[in-house]
Amino acid sequence: MSSTYDMRDLGGGTIGGLMAARAAANPDHPALLFQDQRFTYRDLDQQATAVAAGLLAAGLQPGDAVAVFLGNRPESVTTLIGLARAGLVNVPVNTAYKGGFLHHALQHSGAKAVITETALAGALWALQDWPPAAGTVVFVDGVPDKVPVARLHLLSWAELTEHGRGPAILPEVVPASACSIAYTSGTTGQSKGVVSPHLAGVTMAREAATAFDLTTNDRVYTCLPMFHGAAAVTAGLAAFYAGATFVLSPRFSASGFWEEIRTSGATQFNALGPLLPILLAQPPTAADRDHAVTRAFAAPAPPEILHRFEERFGVHIIEGYGQTEIKNVLYNPRHGRKVGSLGLPTASSTVAIHDEHGNEVPPGTVGEIVYRPRRAHIMLTTYLHDPAATLDGMTGLWWHTGDLGYQDEDGFFYFVDRKKDALRRRGENISSQDLEAALLTFPGICDAAAIAVRSDVGEDEILVVLDVTDPAAFDFHALYRHCDSVLPRFMVPRYYRIAQGLPRTPTGKIRKVDLRTEGLTEDTFDAHAAGLTPTRQI
Repeated sequence: MSSTYDMRDLGGGTIGGLMAARAAANPDHPALLFQDQRFTYRDLDQQATAVAAGLLAAGLQPGDAVAVFLGNRPESVTTLIGLARAGLVNVPVNTAYKGGFLHHALQHSGAKAVITETALAGALWALQDWPPAAGTVVFVDGVPDKVPVARLHLLSWAELTEHGRGPAILPEVVPASACSIAYTSGTTGQSKGVVSPHLAGVTMAREAATAFDLTTNDRVYTCLPMFHGAAAVTAGLAAFYAGATFVLSPRFSASGFWEEIRTSGATQFNALGPLLPILLAQPPTAADRDHAVTRAFAAPAPPEILHRFEERFGVHIIEGYGQTEIKNVLYNPRHGRKVGSLGLPTASSTVAIHDEHGNEVPPGTVGEIVYRPRRAHIMLTTYLHDPAATLDGMTGLWWHTGDLGYQDEDGFFYFVDRKKDALRRRGENISSQDLEAALLTFPGICDAAAIAVRSDVGEDEILVVLDVTDPAAFDFHALYRHCDSVLPRFMVPRYYRIAQGLPRTPTGKIRKVDLRTEGLTEDTFDAHAAGLTPTRQI
């Protein structure tokens, strides 16, 4: 595929233009399904225009930031498109945020308005210091009776969209226009605001639709939150790029997942890595293959999980790799894939492996994954208010991902570890991802994280923190024997701890910095203290 795209194919390179093009081509085709609600492409296009015009009529100016603090609902989709069409900058906010996290997103972004719902009002009103720039708050489901923050301009969804009825004068939006400020995972510190242009989102949608072989007949399901790019772009905008149908679920339910899939007629779903082992942990039923899904996008998907999932549910797993700053830049092809690989670069991406001096390394050599775009305006424009961090990320005119990996002779890329998460023990380098994948093959483990901790003899030891189905019945001795049987001696962990869910970032990554801070706790199982040692290997 050429890296030079016809802008007409990309809706002129803007999100609003993409929706307008699809609505003109197939206005009556279903664009969005949400529970028992159905919206055609004409419906979404008209509602997005009403949102855009309503926000501008409320006093917002093109280029203003608008925080979107919403759960999964139809307004999440029309807001995404409407903001883009109005030339406003979308600030998707994690619905779990409160206190300092919520304040940082609103204050740092300089959001002039907040679009939210009554279920989340408590978190907003609990802020001790209301961000002064945020003068307008729109509630999609009715304005609350009690509003403790003075001098706010409050609007209901009906009032907002009514302002936008009739002929609308909308600003010119170009591919380079700022589209979103997405806050990074914050695995090591306070989240950065990633400013991205329209063309980055539209290009990512095109490349996802291409990687997934989407057609107008597909129905792309997600239960991931719309503040996450995996839902908003890799599922929603990818479906719209293909002229397909986007199926949005309010939330993930392990017990109800497949029934939603069957009822909606979904042909593809998008997931984050932890969703696969959670579904595998559900009791098998005769209906496991009673659905229309042919493929799913899930990353990461360790081979041990991927093969079990595909065999049980009859679904082809597509893997990929990307970051908030650079979009998805690798996909494992549907045909000719290599399981365990991140895949091959997309049409707009140049990806390489560099050593610590910025030199490209030979195939099979571990180094840092680095990236360059093959055209303008398809990666971050800047970290908001942080030009120094932006320049640091682009050292040597390559984007430095902070991830370790390697490339094989056929050009496929493989992930090894985050640079800061890499383990070294007994003089050997250890991939925490490989160790975690081995742990997930043990019955009863839903999630796992491996970190380094200081031992009583001064050398780093390995602690694994586990989320398990039945903590009371979990057998640490059996797990240790399993690790000893499948891992090299130097990789067998000494310490084990059970946690009720692992801390995760808004993008689903495990916050290992939190686990390192907790370190060894009183309930940590010490294999050495229990008399367990690895089998000596020759």
